[in-house]
Amino acid sequence: MQIKFSEDVILDSRRAILMPRQETLVIADLFLGLGAGRRKRPDALPNGQQHEIWERLLGLLEEFKPKRVAILGDIKPNQGHLEEDEAEELRLLFRKLGVHGREVIQVVGHPERSWGPSLEGTGIQPMDTYRVGMNTLMHRRRIFVYPRHDPPTGFWINGGLHPLFAVPMAGPDHQEEWLRYPAFLYTGFALVMPSFVSYAQGWEVMQPERLPKQARAWKVVGDNLLAPLSLPDLPSPPESQKLITRPPSRGKHRENRHEEG
Repeated sequence: MQIKFSEDVILDSRRAILMPRQETLVIADLFLGLGAGRRKRPDALPNGQQHEIWERLLGLLEEFKPKRVAILGDIKPNQGHLEEDEAEELRLLFRKLGVHGREVIQVVGHPERSWGPSLEGTGIQPMDTYRVGMNTLMHRRRIFVYPRHDPPTGFWINGGLHPLFAVPMAGPDHQEEWLRYPAFLYTGFALVMPSFVSYAQGWEVMQPERLPKQARAWKVVGDNLLAPLSLPDLPSPPESQKLITRPPSRGKHRENRHEEG
């Protein structure tokens, strides 16, 4: 499902943004395969979900046929290093992305930390921001504070912090239950994206009362539905729903945790 956000920005329920005038596909935090080191963790992504990532990516490429793919965030965890079978994974990825001379752009919060063996020979140079038409791509962990956009008719498209909303629903026993949904969020200054990988959907649930009055959001329901959220009518989630907890990492391999990844 797709929703036309502006003349050159289309939201896609497969957690992507299409920019038809610029023939550009934008995705955030691809994390393909989650990396050899990450797969050693107890919370590694199941194989079925890894295949699903490929299906969505190839489906978008086939349907939209973009001339440019912009990846916001790391292509794999700990991108500056290369471990075990990651080299073959990455070669396959770049072959798929770059077919027919397609341009591949990567935007990260700290480009100097992302360069390394995993990108050698790919022709990809990570950058801090990238202009596409009137809008600018970025990957920073921020919701509210942005530099003034130039031109003012454009806006930031940010893939560094993934909106997550808790929505109350009536349970089978008529008691209130809460479901958490990844979402696209427009703050009035930036359009903030969900992660392409469901695993990285977000750590903290958005609190509607803290968002700007002009904020708008669309929840992602599976791969086939986008639904608008009425933020003024959305209650603040209970404490039990505000944070996502995950098993701690183990072993000597640690993810790089950046203040503005």
